[in-house]
Amino acid sequence: MMEIASKCGLSFEALKEAINFLEVENIAKIDENTVQFEEGAKVLASVVALKLGSSIDEVSKVLSWKDFEEFVFTIMTYNGYRVRQNLRLRLPKIEIDVLAIRDGRGLAIDCKHWHRSVGLSSISKIAEAQIKRAEKLMMSDEAKRFNLSYLIPVIVTLYSEQLFVNKVPIVPIDKFSNFLNELDSILDMILVIKR
Repeated sequence: MMEIASKCGLSFEALKEAINFLEVENIAKIDENTVQFEEGAKVLASVVALKLGSSIDEVSKVLSWKDFEEFVFTIMTYNGYRVRQNLRLRLPKIEIDVLAIRDGRGLAIDCKHWHRSVGLSSISKIAEAQIKRAEKLMMSDEAKRFNLSYLIPVIVTLYSEQLFVNKVPIVPIDKFSNFLNELDSILDMILVIKR
């Protein structure tokens, strides 16, 4: 258990408190060697770990790509956004991992759970694809239904440096909260798609 505490960046006492909470709340079943999470509970356990002092980077490492999308969804919800996960349009055919809306501003978020560094040419292609999805969404009836004034394509990654590719922010998950807090001050640096 000391090894787990160390890897999570928690004190032994904080880990014991977290494990006790997980068991009491029926989030996980724990024996001496394993932790079995109930369906969908990994994200809740991740939020608990963050509240107990674990870093976002460490917590994100134990999440699958689906958990990672759920984690981003949860972060956006806690930041006061209305959120849709896996938004699919038929005409035109697109899918947005996470659509977050607040005060007419939309963030079309593509969640990339990379376990290694990705080259700039690959990131550039991913950014272009996200721009196209965001443009198609803004031209759809869904944009009217969601009352979107504008839409910002964003890519959230597990590992990466924060950078802008074709004015699309590529944001590591450990810097995502800061990005959301600073968003208004960097609007002139990023791509804003209007109707």
